[in-house]
Amino acid sequence: TNTPAMRAAYTTDDIQIDIKFNWKVNIGENFLLSIAIHNETSHQLPSSRLVASSTSGYVRRCGVQVPQIAPYGDAKVELEVRVTPTTSVEQVNPAITCAYHGVSVVTTIPMYVFTGKLGQFRPNQQSAPKYNLMLFGIAGASKSAFINSALTLLSPDYPVIHSASVGGGEHHNSRKLARFELPGVRATLWDTWGLTPNTYHNGDLQWLLEGVLPLGWDMDWVYDQQRDQVERAAGTRDSRAQHAVLFFIPHSSLDKRDETDLIRSTFDQVKHLNPMLLVTRTDEVDTTIRRSPDRPSTAIIQLKHKASRVLNIPVNRIFTTVNYTMERQKTFAIDRNTYEILDTALGIAEQNYIAKYSQQSLRSSSLRPETTTSRSAAPAAVAHSPSPLRQAPIIDLTQSAPPPSTNASRLLTSRDHSRQPDLSLKPSPKPKFKPDHRPKPQFVPTLVGTPSLQKK
Repeated sequence: TNTPAMRAAYTTDDIQIDIKFNWKVNIGENFLLSIAIHNETSHQLPSSRLVASSTSGYVRRCGVQVPQIAPYGDAKVELEVRVTPTTSVEQVNPAITCAYHGVSVVTTIPMYVFTGKLGQFRPNQQSAPKYNLMLFGIAGASKSAFINSALTLLSPDYPVIHSASVGGGEHHNSRKLARFELPGVRATLWDTWGLTPNTYHNGDLQWLLEGVLPLGWDMDWVYDQQRDQVERAAGTRDSRAQHAVLFFIPHSSLDKRDETDLIRSTFDQVKHLNPMLLVTRTDEVDTTIRRSPDRPSTAIIQLKHKASRVLNIPVNRIFTTVNYTMERQKTFAIDRNTYEILDTALGIAEQNYIAKYSQQSLRSSSLRPETTTSRSAAPAAVAHSPSPLRQAPIIDLTQSAPPPSTNASRLLTSRDHSRQPDLSLKPSPKPKFKPDHRPKPQFVPTLVGTPSLQKK
């Protein structure tokens, strides 16, 4: 009776709802929300149902029963959010509304929660435990900015990460071979120096693809002068071999004849790895792409077709990137675009990885010595054997010499049935005598292909 009457309506000052995300899931899988409810009033909140819903069709309406909460008390529940089964990242809608006792809280689920698939790409070779994704392309094409976007996507926190220095033009910061580990993903991003008419003339590109050049290799170094570093890193070469190539070009390169020729000639050198072409700085063509990269405008679509026509590359291998520039907090739209690129790159890396080690396995099996005994190896075995008579058939010399066909048949049953021996060209080993007490004949016959036994 001393408890104040329950209010007819509550506000966010009366009830606070905090929502946390437990772990990463695949797109199309249900996920859990940890929800903490704080009662900021002086009376008890009765048991009620918390309901989660979304305006999109991705999240289905679901709820969980919340027990009564004492004055200024707390309650914690876990809500399994049911989603529509799908594998398309475009259908994911991050906005969820949680309603409890008339108080509604709208939360935006970060794309990080839906990156579980990226952690399922698993290399199976000890010498190459991670997929290597090489970022390659025109100098100043925002390769380092893409690294920061990828690290931001895979971070559970909201601030934008700036691990890789971002530069551009002739004074681009990437002058050494650097790598960046992707957290929670068995893959590494390799940042290379920019492609210009003055770079990649001494076989550097092929050495990068094969993992010959060690980590920290400077673009100004000469192979012959740094041979000792290469030799020291030879044992870990497989761990640096590249499995996919992300080829970056700014959209302005499509209007420069010298750069398009350079891109075409270089693209052919990596085409065996099925490279992806990433057109960058597309927000200079259409500023709205930063808000919805998954819904490209007509200008962006025309830009992709132009790149396909100028560079002779299929449209389905051309992507547009939207990187973090001035943002301080991550956005779902940019993260989703980065996720699509990483998902495609890891799929290509997995295919190239399997093809590479399958071919190596076939080559190694073809070089193994045969375990079956071949007929052609028999003469060498007899010649080097200390007791060649063990391999010879038993022949009764008291009888007249058999015809060649009969003798050949007898040898065939005691050795190998693969092919007929040539008795006329290869001498037979010395025959083995059977004990015989009968009187010896006046002469000793000589077998075809055997030395005379007259002195015996």
